[in-house]
This record gives sequence, C-alpha cells and structure tokens, in this order.
Amino acid sequence: MARRTIFTTVTALPSGISRESVMGTLSDHFEMIDLNPLVEERHPIKSPNYASAEEYHCRWYQLTDMIRILPGGLYSHKITYNVCFHDLSNGLQTHVYAPMGLNIKGKWTLGGWLPGELREAIELGFDIPMSGLWLREDVDMKCNIFMTNFVKRTLKKAHARLVERLLVKAQLLGVDAYNANLKMHRPSLASKRPESPETAVGLRNSPSITGTASSHKFEISPTDLGPRFLDIDIRRRSLDSVDYYSPTKLSSSSAVLYDQILESFSKPLTDHAVELEA
Repeated sequence: MARRTIFTTVTALPSGISRESVMGTLSDHFEMIDLNPLVEERHPIKSPNYASAEEYHCRWYQLTDMIRILPGGLYSHKITYNVCFHDLSNGLQTHVYAPMGLNIKGKWTLGGWLPGELREAIELGFDIPMSGLWLREDVDMKCNIFMTNFVKRTLKKAHARLVERLLVKAQLLGVDAYNANLKMHRPSLASKRPESPETAVGLRNSPSITGTASSHKFEISPTDLGPRFLDIDIRRRSLDSVDYYSPTKLSSSSAVLYDQILESFSKPLTDHAVELEA
C-alpha cells in the first residue's frame, strides 16, 4: 500500500550570495547530483520506455545511492534508480523512479529579492523570509506506508547536506567574482605604490642640474621638479646637443630664437627659488 507525502523546505541564503551563482549550480545536473551525499555513481541514459510524453525530452540519469539502514553503518544497501531533470527559469524539477514503488517529484525554486529589486507578495505558511534570497524545495513522494518515515527522514537529511554544500560553493563563486571585478575596475597597485625616500628627494647618482641658493650649492634631479620640468629638461638637452651658435649651422636670427626658448623654459621654475645656470 502506497502513501503520499508532501513537504516543503525553505532555506534563507546568506547575504553576499548572488542569484547567478545559485542558478548556475541548479542548472548543472552533474553538480547537483554530486552534491548529494547519498549518490555514489551517476550515468547519463536515454529516456526509458515508461517516460511520459512531457518527460521523454528531459535529461535522464541512472544513479546509485548508498543507503545506511542501521546507525553507525552497521548495515548498508545500494539502490539503483532512474531520475529525470528539467530546467526552469527560476529553478529545477526532478522526478525519481526507484524500486519498491518509490516515486519522488522534487522542485527546487530560487526566490527572494536583492537590494534594488521589486518585491512581490510572498506565499504564506512556509516561513519564507521577507528579504534576501531563499531556496525552496517542494517534495511530492509516494512510498510504501511502512517505509515512508524512513525515506522521508533520509531524504531530508541528505538534501540538507546538499544545500549546505551548495551555499558554500555559491559563496566561493561570489568571492571569485568580486575579486575579478575589483581587479578589472581598480587601477594597478603598482601605479599607486608610495615612493621611497631616495626617490622622493632624488638619487644622488642620477643626472642632475646644479643651482645656487644663498651661496649654497646643491643638486636637483629633474624628477624632483615634476614631470613638467622633466619634459623641459629633455627638450633643452636635445637643443644643447647641437652647436647652434656655429656660423655654419645657425644664423643670427635662430640664435636669438634659441635664447627666447631658454628664457621661456626658465620661467616656471621661479617658484622653486632656484637660479638655473644658463
């Protein structure tokens, strides 16, 4: 004699878990099977002859569970059965055909709202959280009346472990996604690395410019005066590398233009109280 049992389990998901990570696991049939602690073997199969018209086009698998009959593993038994998987936009449907007339229809649904999303009226009577995401499992089971309590207890315990593993996997995926997004949109840390004291004051052995201030002679690296002066220094050195005052290479008007260029380059440096040597 078969007995029908219906029960629902709702699990609130911790903050930080994305909808995409949970749906990614629900839509991965192999991962859902492997998360079940009872399953020891899995094999994809063709649709069996007894499959209904609507289930014929589902994904079918043959699974083998290790069922522990007595506490402490004193007696265990392997059960092989067929199950079909059907993907939904917000979850997953399964249908188990097991020996001894055991028939289990399951439905996994991801619901809830994240900040910024529109909220809808929730169904009463299932302790559904008022905020955040939640995972709901609806089970419709037909089983031998003498085995109903044992099967229900075993199923709920196994699926509780499955949900725990699913949440940990979703959290790990969330951390990876957060770090990847941060690296993509955050500037390189190397560009923001603080300068060492030697770099801040200028290396003594670096090319320098000699200046005077209050009869004291000191050296200033072009990098100490900023990128603007560095650009000026580079252009000045390129001009100095040619003997522009040679009568054979430069006319008198060009020499005057050169003096004007040097004078304009020296103007921004007056704020540093440094007199450059011409």
